Amino acid sequence: MQSKFQKEILQFYRSMLKWANLKPEPARSTIKLYVQNEYRKNQNIPKKKLDRIEFLFRQGKNKYEIWKDAKIDQIQIK
Repeated sequence: MQSKFQKEILQFYRSMLKWANLKPEPARSTIKLYVQNEYRKNQNIPKKKLDRIEFLFRQGKNKYEIWKDAKIDQIQIK
């Protein structure tokens, strides 16, 4: 069973992918790849490290708000 916070994170992940689908190519592929990589990179953080999970979640939401408001059509992945 998932906690409310886990559901919120998954919902945010899906909303990022939906947002990426609205972008033109090649931005769509790049953004989706970035979102998927970030999720996979952090999905195995132990549930007990709630501070770290909350920090990463807030960081992701902040990036999304900046990108969404700035009408971003491309990102650089390093």
